Amino acid sequence: MKNIFKITLLISLLFLASCFEIIEEVTLNNDGSGNILFTLNMSKSRTKLNSIMLLDSINTYKVPTKNKIKKHFTEIVSKIKQTKGVSNVKNTANFDDFIFTITCDFTNVTVLNNIISTFSSLEESKKVAKNNHFNYNSINKIFTRSYHYDLKREFEKTKIQDRKIIQDASFTTIYRFVSPILSSKNSIARVSKSKKAIMLKVTVQDIIDDKNTIKNTIQLQ
Repeated sequence: MKNIFKITLLISLLFLASCFEIIEEVTLNNDGSGNILFTLNMSKSRTKLNSIMLLDSINTYKVPTKNKIKKHFTEIVSKIKQTKGVSNVKNTANFDDFIFTITCDFTNVTVLNNIISTFSSLEESKKVAKNNHFNYNSINKIFTRSYHYDLKREFEKTKIQDRKIIQDASFTTIYRFVSPILSSKNSIARVSKSKKAIMLKVTVQDIIDDKNTIKNTIQLQ
């Protein structure tokens, strides 16, 4: 199950929280530079998580200590800071509400893909390099969000009793642009009144079942 949630910050806790939201926010400038804010929100499970954190293990999974979580979080932040083309890296770790964020600026979409790869295993990082999750054509003004993780294959490897961990999990993407949005290929994505932002929210289960996807191609003016 680890490979499914490698893109999240606190892999161990996801085995213990059935309700969490991953939020990916990208603000893109016309030249391809921008900012990304990545949030892991497990606040709806905070009561359960606070109780679990007092235990050594649960359901055969070792419960991580706060120090171990902080160490893992720090390692990811450090990798992002070392990524060429990245600046203004900031992060928060709220253990009261179990909300964790990382944000930074990037010089172009290639750098953005490199940032995403820091959340992945070595094998998955190679996939990101080969099949970019983000593309942006500054001439044609087309922004593309792809997706190359095979969640269904990994999910089927897990024990039946462990699959409930994603029953209330969701993935939300929010993309903001300087230029107005002319069109979006993903039918469930919603464009703001200003036409300069678009939001898409899907359940992790729907992604696994191939009912919905975070993939999208956005044409800008």
